[in-house]
Amino acid sequence: AVTIFSFVEIERDDSQEELGMVDLENYISQAIWKLFDGLRADTAERLGVQEADMVLTDARVMGIKIDGHQVVNPQGFTGKTIEILLGITMVRRDKFVENTHLFEGGAVRAYLLAKKIDFADTVYIEVNNDITTMFSITPRGITYMSGFDWGGSKLINSIKDEFDVQPFTADGIYNRHANGNVSDHVSRRLDRIFYNTLGEFVNGVTTSMKNFLGARSSSVPPVYLRTFFPIPESLHRKRFPFGDKRIRFMPSVGESDLQVFVDDEVHDIYMELNNLAKRRIKWLMPTG
Repeated sequence: AVTIFSFVEIERDDSQEELGMVDLENYISQAIWKLFDGLRADTAERLGVQEADMVLTDARVMGIKIDGHQVVNPQGFTGKTIEILLGITMVRRDKFVENTHLFEGGAVRAYLLAKKIDFADTVYIEVNNDITTMFSITPRGITYMSGFDWGGSKLINSIKDEFDVQPFTADGIYNRHANGNVSDHVSRRLDRIFYNTLGEFVNGVTTSMKNFLGARSSSVPPVYLRTFFPIPESLHRKRFPFGDKRIRFMPSVGESDLQVFVDDEVHDIYMELNNLAKRRIKWLMPTG
């Protein structure tokens, strides 16, 4: 699945007219289509399918602003622009299952972090056993940056090769090191292995950031890191070269449980609007 969170701005024709439910339904429909239409080509490429072979399965209102001001119930407001923070999810048609919650875990965790930091410019990185995935958080929403082959298995394999041991033994050694349960002498040796292996990860991150940020790379946003395996605490204190600046991988402060997102009370606040959104996606893209 690919999940996208983005503010969609719509100009109102009559800024002095109070917003009604029919207006909101039309604006939500416009916002969903505008977001989906602008991103479906890139999304299909990420999913590895043709555009006709993916399905828009979920759309929910995460927030609404009228002329830049956050509102809970937009009915009755007047204003020139309405901004709708949408979360939409697209999946491969052959992976779609009716009445199930399908989300892109990394994007949802990036959103949960974004809520904590009020959508300040940030890079969110998460690393599993084999893959590193990066997202950009800005005041406009959350964007997939890149992904590359590097994960915890690289660290285990480096220890396996260094000590000529079986993978499960290497895994045990690594976990003791990551949790600070080895002697100073052993820790220094394992630190050398860890940071030598980490160099490939750091190069992948800095290259992705430079390619994505372009001219903006002269200003380095905070970088938050979540790994699905333990890492030495010292990593979060180190600074790594990024052009003529340095970056630090801070521990992620957002929730990681996707159920937190599914159960988020904001969905209850906008329940009526979300019901409209769900009806609209069935009209925009029938799954049958």
